[in-house]
Order: sequence, then C-alpha cells, then structure tokens
Amino acid sequence: MEGSVDIDAVKRRLKFDYLRIRNDPSSKILETFSILLSNFQRPQLNINGLIQESANLIQKQFRFRWTMIGLKSKSDELYRYEVQVGMRAESWARQKAKVYKINDFDMKGTYKAGEISKLSRFYPEEENPLFNEDQGVVNRPVLLRAERKTEDEALEADFIDTLILGPGDELMGWIEYGGTVAGKLPDIMTIRYIEVIAGILGAAITTQARR
Repeated sequence: MEGSVDIDAVKRRLKFDYLRIRNDPSSKILETFSILLSNFQRPQLNINGLIQESANLIQKQFRFRWTMIGLKSKSDELYRYEVQVGMRAESWARQKAKVYKINDFDMKGTYKAGEISKLSRFYPEEENPLFNEDQGVVNRPVLLRAERKTEDEALEADFIDTLILGPGDELMGWIEYGGTVAGKLPDIMTIRYIEVIAGILGAAITTQARR
C-alpha cells in the first residue's frame, strides 16, 4: 500500500533512539535512580550499602568535591554522619565524631541557612564561620574566609543539606554536599535530582523499619 511504513524500520528506529539517548546527561541521571531503586529488588535491603552507594553516585554524577550522608540513630534518636566520599581522613574523623539533635536542623537553630525548598537549605560560610578548633572538619582549611566574587561561587565551608524524610515528615537523615570540582554551587536541577535520591533513601529506611 502506497505510503505504508515498514514496521521493522519503526522498531529499529526506536531501539536506535533508545541507545543514542543513553549518552544524554539526563538519561545518565535516570540511570542513577534505576541503580538505587534496584536495591528494593534484593532479598534483603542493605541500608548501609545503599547510602554508601548513594553518596558515591552523587559525588561522581554531579562532580562534587565531597558528599556525606547522616542518619538518625535508633538507639538514642540523635543524628550522626554515616558515610562519605571525597573527604580527607582527618576531616572525616572529625565529622564522624559530631552528634546532632533534631533542633540543629531547624531553620531557626544554631546554624544559619537559606531555605531552597522544603527539603533543601543552603548554609553559607559567611554566616556560619568556623572557629579554630572546627577548621579541621573541612578538606582545605587554608581556603577559609575567602571572598565570594560571584553568586554561583562555592566557598570552602559552604554546604547544602537535603533532608531525608519518612512518614509524617519525620527526619530520618540528610545528604550533605558542598561545591563542585569547578568551584561552583550546584545548579537547581542538581538539587532537585538529589531530593529524588533523598526520597529513595527515605522509602528504603521506612521499608526496612517495617520488616
């Protein structure tokens, strides 16, 4: 019939387009979500393994200098860093020793932040200066107190927290990250992607708690 289309050509075209789009940056981010979600298909969900994998993927995919993830402890209901990637051993030892209470994550608490969304907030170095005894928590203390020259520049002690929430918006943990290797703050789409990862972790923690 005149004007008819070869159905085999249609199938080949769809497969070709699918393979081609896999190299697109957005497709690679979707692949990151798929990798994390595949943890739910395993016979037993390993939360510690999942959060370490999440930190690794976030740091690699979005080219952060470092990424840390903290969780609420079941034993005392306090919050501690659990995994990291990109931190110096000395800096990580100091961070891992820190203990937080729920009000430390309050926008009106000890640390000053600018709200980005319900889940994410930005803590600028200028409003949260590190004193001498605290400077060891950053990878490059020599760069502290630098002047911010552009609105998208990331200073050494800048960081963003994206909250991991559970049922009833219970704070189960947080993802913490700073500037990119290019010395810039993450763009808003990157923050949105990390919020999706936080949602995956929240679902995983809730699922494990119910088993």
